[in-house]
Amino acid sequence: MVERIPDSETIVETAETYDLRHGFNVGFLQLLLQAQTRAELIKIGHLCSIPDTPDWFAGFINHRGDAVPVFDLAACLGLEPVTYSKGWLLLLDEQPTVAGLLLAEPPQGVTDPVLLDEHERQPELNLLQGISSGQYRHQNGVWFELDHRAFFTAQKQRFIDINAQPPV
Repeated sequence: MVERIPDSETIVETAETYDLRHGFNVGFLQLLLQAQTRAELIKIGHLCSIPDTPDWFAGFINHRGDAVPVFDLAACLGLEPVTYSKGWLLLLDEQPTVAGLLLAEPPQGVTDPVLLDEHERQPELNLLQGISSGQYRHQNGVWFELDHRAFFTAQKQRFIDINAQPPV
């Protein structure tokens, strides 16, 4: 961007800055990744499911020689599960904490989302309790910021709780 300084013949080039985030839809929800989240998007390939695990745990993939757990985010939230053969895999973080989310559609760019004030926010949705770190407005829609680390920690706890109870 080129800008002329008032009352001067000086022209200064300025860098236009913007906040580019990535968001995706899960059912009726619009979710936004936290700023500076390391993410990689791949088409779903071979997914190794594990017998007798909950339907929200899709299994593992081999990604660059590491076993990476994959969760069906929609199923975790009680929404319609993703069709594995048609979806995308969003890998978040780096080893040793990388984990994947199944998505029906690839993420989209969300430019300059605006953090909502407390009085502008929508009531906390029960299904996002503990895993949403804020609400943003973008193009007249509300985007819930996903705290993916809190989400993955909650899923690990669900496994512990399931395994702690003897089968009936």
